[in-house]
Amino acid sequence: MARLPYVTRDQLKPQDQPYYDEIVGSRGGVRGPYGILLHCPKLAARVAATGAYVRFESSLPDGLKEVIILATAREHKSQYEFTAHARLARLAKVSENTIRAIAQGTAPRGLTGDDELVVRYTQELLRNHKLSDATFNAATARFGVEGTIELTALIGHYLLVGQILAAFEVDLAPGATPELPV
Repeated sequence: MARLPYVTRDQLKPQDQPYYDEIVGSRGGVRGPYGILLHCPKLAARVAATGAYVRFESSLPDGLKEVIILATAREHKSQYEFTAHARLARLAKVSENTIRAIAQGTAPRGLTGDDELVVRYTQELLRNHKLSDATFNAATARFGVEGTIELTALIGHYLLVGQILAAFEVDLAPGATPELPV
């Protein structure tokens, strides 16, 4: 059970209700970290705006964004984040083998192309807190400087989301089946 209840629109001050509406407008509803973040409405809006950019507006293809999010969720063991995005990855045509390899921790072994590159990039950054020149150069050669910045910001955003989910013990959505091995 989550440590804090989700905030509903009616619980917010009238001047803070537009923040709630912005989140609903960009995501179709308030769930996951946003129900918790709305205890601090201005922060919730800013986190949601960054998330909307990195998920919906960045130059990276949708399937690749989901691979990056899954790799990030796997590295910090966020069951909620991984489970939610495994579903979205499937909708974006990410292969079941890729999803499974990330979940089981065997990736990037067995992956190829962009999937291998972004999982390696994510793992190096999160495990080593730095990137090898080879990985950084491969990313900038493939995605350009702007795409590499977006890739890095996507990882950072989902680290933030994962920390909110962990600190406040946000439960999986009703009916969701955990996808990360325990």
